[in-house]
Amino acid sequence: MKIGILNTGNIGSRLARAWAAANHQLVLAKDGEDRKIAPLLAELGSRAQLGTIKQAADFGEAVLFSVYWPRTDAIIDTVGDALDGKVVIETMNPLGVTGEFVHFHDHAFMRDNSTAEYLQKRLPRARVVKTFNLLAAPLLEAAAWAASPSKPSIFYATDDHEAGQIVRQLIEDAGFTPVNAGPLKAARRRSSPAR
Repeated sequence: MKIGILNTGNIGSRLARAWAAANHQLVLAKDGEDRKIAPLLAELGSRAQLGTIKQAADFGEAVLFSVYWPRTDAIIDTVGDALDGKVVIETMNPLGVTGEFVHFHDHAFMRDNSTAEYLQKRLPRARVVKTFNLLAAPLLEAAAWAASPSKPSIFYATDDHEAGQIVRQLIEDAGFTPVNAGPLKAARRRSSPAR
């Protein structure tokens, strides 16, 4: 499958390794910091190439939307309609930031919303699936679980059954056990990662 990764950060880089190992083709984008993913691109070789945020969105049949929450609207504006009809794998938690750059969970937002529902409203023609947000990024390193007889569970939530099946396979390809958490609204209960 062709997968675009919108923001190859802590989560995106780990999933890129796993998906490249499963023979998916990737376009990796980093929000304004391309040089930071040069070592990963070298490691992945012909299975991945560098692109802009828009190029990664255009490329992917499925697109990992794993951006810094305060940058969400700017990234949506950049991709425009490139995500229409595509499976959008959303991994964010609603982390706000103060003027002193202190991060906090936006509990007021989380009472009546989720990042996945917000993204679906902003991208009404995309097929949003919430997943990969409950384990801290280092725990998403597939190689760490390779010898384990049981793989960690990864929950996913969506209103689109077919998109859910695609993401279910991608969760398995990343080395984890997929668990259907229900409709997208269920993401409200699943927005605080383990540490």
